[in-house]
Amino acid sequence: MTNFTFINHASYLIETENSLLIVDPWVEGGAFDNGWALLDKSITNSKLVEHLNGFQKKIFIWISHEHSDHFSVAFLKMLKKKNVTVKFIFQKTLDGRVSKFITKLGFQIIESNDTLEIIDTELSIITFPYAGGDSYSLTILKDFSILNINDCDVSDRKGANSVIFNLKKYTNKVDLLLTQFGYANWVGNVNDKYLREEFAQKKLSTISLQVKNFSPTAVIPFASFIYFSHNENFHTNDSQNTPRDVQRLFKKDKVLDKLIVLKPWDKLDLNQNLVQDQTVRTSNIKYWDNLFKKIKPNDLFESQFSIDEIEKEYKAFRKKIFKSFLFAPSLLEIMGFISPIKFYLKDQNLNLDLSYCSKIRIQKGNKSVCDMSLSSATLNFILQNEYGANTTHVNGKFERVSKHGVQIFLRFFSPQEYMKMGYGLNHPFTTISIVIGKLFHKMKSKNWDINPSNELK
Repeated sequence: MTNFTFINHASYLIETENSLLIVDPWVEGGAFDNGWALLDKSITNSKLVEHLNGFQKKIFIWISHEHSDHFSVAFLKMLKKKNVTVKFIFQKTLDGRVSKFITKLGFQIIESNDTLEIIDTELSIITFPYAGGDSYSLTILKDFSILNINDCDVSDRKGANSVIFNLKKYTNKVDLLLTQFGYANWVGNVNDKYLREEFAQKKLSTISLQVKNFSPTAVIPFASFIYFSHNENFHTNDSQNTPRDVQRLFKKDKVLDKLIVLKPWDKLDLNQNLVQDQTVRTSNIKYWDNLFKKIKPNDLFESQFSIDEIEKEYKAFRKKIFKSFLFAPSLLEIMGFISPIKFYLKDQNLNLDLSYCSKIRIQKGNKSVCDMSLSSATLNFILQNEYGANTTHVNGKFERVSKHGVQIFLRFFSPQEYMKMGYGLNHPFTTISIVIGKLFHKMKSKNWDINPSNELK
């Protein structure tokens, strides 16, 4: 017996005779500093935990990466509260942040890269780390294989070939492909709808490329059942893909029989033919259409932060950065690889200039000369949290003002991103090799790609 149950967003459950494997369980609450919300809100953490306990089987949880729509701290704490015995599987990372957090909660964890982890006689999983802290997985159920590409940006032939190379170590076919179908970060200001349309189309083109290269028997679009839920980013929903767009794509590509669209708690018997009944697929597409039509911004109160509080956080931010990288950020700024950034605080009507070479500079509000506009709450969040800039880029709770404002933002906060991933004085040789590689890339391509994440994906 091998059943596949879709839970929500990027989460699903695989059941064998002896074990349960649940993937990326985020089912309740917001993500990315309350910038994202689930389209389907019918499941709670307690309900999912109760469901898992009902099987009386060994429970394993695979987490793809640290983003809060995959790594739900609230769900983990509910497992702890209910005294559920769980073993986690996660990629081995330089920083070990996720592993340490899970261990501190009292759970066991297997850190594994490109290694077959046997869950039981029927079920195994392999984790493949990817750029920017992401990972994808291959799940093997006897002679059945599931490739979960997740958020990994496998959008060209080179990326697809790297995945195929890894897969061939363990299988010669892909029975079921799970892949993201919507854009998942800032894509333009309110009036930049053309950008969102371009990136929505790019996501669909990526699925076409993956289907062509991986030749799966069936495809489940997932990991995009969300909406941008804050009043500052709600406009981002105007061109988002839905399962209906994926259906049109598969029909155009003449592979419609491969498409499976699921809603929460839908179950597949993996021993049966994977072709989905057209009536069921149509019904499920309508289900998601109706939820998307009902979305509205969350009415959440956000505190304003004073300039004194922002200055305090920036001082602490610089201290942490310099502790990890000494004078390197200042040197990169002097050399022009990182630029100081100018923020317009819209709730304070003030300009703030941030630099690694000098203290924060405050001026009278003039949005037109700045790189980005945001609230004091968002800036405070960026400075206070090691994942602050990454989260803000994903939730899009800002406005780009200067032409290259987002690039300047990502480059300025790239030390924070590298610090989060474990680089710095704790791993000096690895860090130096990365920086040298970036410098050679700069000289070769004349494009300073310092950040591990792309501006848009």
